[in-house]
Amino acid sequence: MADYYSILGLPKNATEIEIKTAFRKLAKVYHPDKNPNDPRAKDLFEVILKAYNTLINPHSRRRYDLSQTAEPLFNSRTHQPKQKGQKEWSTTDEDIRRREYYRKHYQQVKTKTATSQIENAKTRHTDYKYVLFATPIAVGLLMLIVSIFGSKPGATLSPQTNTPIHAVAEPIVELTNGDKPYTKYFGSNKLFDTPHSLKINNSSSNDAVIVVYDKLTQKHIQHTYLKNGFSAEFTGLPETGVYWKSVIGTNWSNTKPVNEDRVTGSFNNLVQYQSYEKAPVLFPKNQEEVYLLYVIDPSSPQKNFISNEHDFFKK
Repeated sequence: MADYYSILGLPKNATEIEIKTAFRKLAKVYHPDKNPNDPRAKDLFEVILKAYNTLINPHSRRRYDLSQTAEPLFNSRTHQPKQKGQKEWSTTDEDIRRREYYRKHYQQVKTKTATSQIENAKTRHTDYKYVLFATPIAVGLLMLIVSIFGSKPGATLSPQTNTPIHAVAEPIVELTNGDKPYTKYFGSNKLFDTPHSLKINNSSSNDAVIVVYDKLTQKHIQHTYLKNGFSAEFTGLPETGVYWKSVIGTNWSNTKPVNEDRVTGSFNNLVQYQSYEKAPVLFPKNQEEVYLLYVIDPSSPQKNFISNEHDFFKK
């Protein structure tokens, strides 16, 4: 389910006045009448309107809040950081019923567990004797196999080259907001002496890598890693306008090869590539433009913005 608070750029404790103010501000930007040439305008405004109608009504807002089982999403500009040592507690009716069940049955389960532990201890005592007895034999067999088939412990030989091949575990890399995983491929970020900026709110329920291009030269300007529920703001953009592409997914791998092995680093669980080259962002009046990042339905009118790996890495 989409995070309606993130879509409107509000904290979860926003007041009715704050909700109305945020909606009016977004409506001025996203209303279809304001964007007659933007094919995304209608769908984007429907998302904003649905978020507003849900949160402005106390009953529907309460149902929505209760339906949210995941951790709350924090917008990097609208939420205050949690103080060190501060905890957030939330108790529902389900929690109360669960605790009452454990209180009534705890003693009974504890008694059964104690009896089971005594019986298992007797069995483990016998098992340990077999383990201790078998370990020296297993070690001896392992050393014999290594001495026959391996040049040295910890290595196997390639059948063609007789070169030791060592298994290397893939490093676990966790990216965060602002990281630039494709700097070696696209190059460093570029800034122009302008007040123009582009803000993108990630409402896709996935992480993403966003790449911004110069509309005139079609060259890379900036790119960044953006986690779910956060916003990224690209500043110092050229007067001629920009367009952006994105790859959306989860479980980032820093060693996964893509683009015919010319690039390393991508999502193990890849959801979608997107390209808005045919709908560039211009800056005729406003200095800042705001857009939503979400997964496009392949059957929707926005399907033309669904892209592919080759187009995403095109330079």
